[in-house]
Amino acid sequence: MKFACLAVLTLSCLLPSAVLAQAPAEAPAADPIPHLLSVAEGVFSGAQPRGEQDFATLAKMGVKTIVSVDGVRPDIEAAKKHGLRYIHIPFGYDGVDDHATESLTRVARETQGPVYVHCHHGKHRGPAAAAIICLASGDFHRAEAEDYMERAGTSSNYAGLWRSIRTYQTPPQDAELPELVAVAKVDGLTEYMARMGRAADELKLARAARWQAPADHPDLVPAHQALLLQEGLRESLRQLDDAQRQAYGEAMQRSETLADGLVTAIQNGDTAAADRKFQAVITACGECHRDHRN
Repeated sequence: MKFACLAVLTLSCLLPSAVLAQAPAEAPAADPIPHLLSVAEGVFSGAQPRGEQDFATLAKMGVKTIVSVDGVRPDIEAAKKHGLRYIHIPFGYDGVDDHATESLTRVARETQGPVYVHCHHGKHRGPAAAAIICLASGDFHRAEAEDYMERAGTSSNYAGLWRSIRTYQTPPQDAELPELVAVAKVDGLTEYMARMGRAADELKLARAARWQAPADHPDLVPAHQALLLQEGLRESLRQLDDAQRQAYGEAMQRSETLADGLVTAIQNGDTAAADRKFQAVITACGECHRDHRN
């Protein structure tokens, strides 16, 4: 995005030179917004803005538009106080779907002024979205997009996010692209549960193959599926209302902790621990379903 250089000059006054030099992926602790990065001219990425200070910081940087790819409703009210427009394009950790890809392309083509792109933590989905925006605008070639995602700390285990960058094709200029909205309709708890169920089914196949890709499913990546299960639990927790959190939030938190252990065991090649952790997750989820769903 070839925005005015004012945004970059403004950022240079606010942030340490190490961030602009694109060295460490994580912003220094003194920065108010975690993982804040200058991606390309007029494009920034980082974590979800929290509180007035973060929105004020973005406004001082010259940002005009915030793009959230998180599932949680954006704080459009706080953004408006600082003259910032929100665009909501939620997608999951399994990859950037076609609708989101086309929407991000429209952001690159039509949005005026510097853009800040965020997910929850600012390391995985947000950088994938920012990379697509820069691919669509011509600021990045594919190799540059991948280099940026590495700097941002995007885990290689999120195979779908990386695949989305490697397979991105710019739509024709006359293509009809989705409308950009401030608050999008997001997947509910039921959809998250369905996604986790699919990940669990894949993990059962991986367990039968001693936590390797099964011969009849060579594209199955056990660590990736375990991450999808863990992130599904984490995102589901964020979707709960007060009554749901009171009823089964603690149980879901335990399951998320167990799933985190499963990810670690698979990444470490500890098949015995992976067996134990996966069975513990399945048992915990089954007990919660018995008490609150069935």
